[in-house]
Amino acid sequence: MLRLQLSHYRVVQAVRIHGTVSAAAQALGLTQPALSHQIAEAERRLSTKLFARIGRRLRLTSAGELFATSADTILMEAGLAESTLMGKTGAAPGEVIRIGTFAYNSYRWLPLFLKQLQHQWPNLYFEFITDTSKVPMRSLLDGDVDIAISAGSINASRATVYPLFEDQLLAICALDCPTPSCGYMLAKDFLADPFITYSTIYETGFEEELLWRPAGRRPLNYLRAGNTEAVIEMVKAGFGRSILSRWAVQPSLENEELLALPVTKQGMPVYWSALVRKSHQHAELLHAVSEQLQSWCQLNFNGSGYK
Repeated sequence: MLRLQLSHYRVVQAVRIHGTVSAAAQALGLTQPALSHQIAEAERRLSTKLFARIGRRLRLTSAGELFATSADTILMEAGLAESTLMGKTGAAPGEVIRIGTFAYNSYRWLPLFLKQLQHQWPNLYFEFITDTSKVPMRSLLDGDVDIAISAGSINASRATVYPLFEDQLLAICALDCPTPSCGYMLAKDFLADPFITYSTIYETGFEEELLWRPAGRRPLNYLRAGNTEAVIEMVKAGFGRSILSRWAVQPSLENEELLALPVTKQGMPVYWSALVRKSHQHAELLHAVSEQLQSWCQLNFNGSGYK
C-alpha cells in the first residue's frame, strides 16, 4: 500500500523548481501553511527528512533528491495516463470488450468481423484475453472476460450461448511422419508419439471428451505448448502429433507445411459458440455484439471452415 499521494510528489517537485515555500505555494495555488503541512506530512509518513532549511530557502537532502527524481517520473507517467484515457476534448468515451480467445489464439477471422463492427460503433474497442488458466465458462463467470469463445455442448444457466459455426477436429503431424493407410486416425494411433497440447485442463468438445474417454486410452507423453500456434510449430518440427480445429491449422495446410487426417472414420465435428454472462452490467451491448458475430459466422464459414 502506498504511503503518499500524488499531491506530496507535486509539492516536493514545486519547491525544488521554485526554491522557496512561498514561490512553490503560489505556483500550485496553495497557501504557504498548506504547502508546509504537505511537506511535513510526507516526511512523517516516510520517516525521512526531505529538506534542510538554509535561510529562507529549502535545500533537498540526499533522500529528498531521490524523492524529487522519482516525482518527475511519477507525475509525468500519471499525466500521460490521464491524457491518454481522457482522449480528445469532447470525444465520446470508448467501451472496451474483452474477448476470451484462450489457447486457441489463431483467430485470423475474428479481427475482420471486429473491424466491420467498429464502423457501426466507432467508440467500441476490443481486447483478446489469452492469459487465463481457467476454462472459458469459469473465466466468463468470474468476470475475467466479457465474451468467451468456446467449443462443445454448453448448458449454462448463468450464460447466454450463441452458436457460431461447426468445424472439424483434425489430427496433425509433420510432413515426414508415418500415417495410417486407412486415411484417418484412432486413439491407438496417438499412443506411440508425444501428444502436443496447448493445455492439459479438461475442456468439453475436444479430444478428451470425444476420443480418449470413449476409447479408454490416451497418450502417455504430453508436451504442453501453451497455445495453438506453438502447438503447430512443434508439430511441424517433428516433436509429436496433435489434434486441433481445422480453422486453426488451415493456413499451414494451404502452405503444405503439415499433414492432416480426420479423427476416426466418421470425423469429429467441433461446435464453436460465443458466451455472454447474463448478469453482466453491459449485457445488452454484449448480446448485440454476439448476435452480429453469430450472423457474420453463418455467412463466412462453411463445412470446411473459414471461407
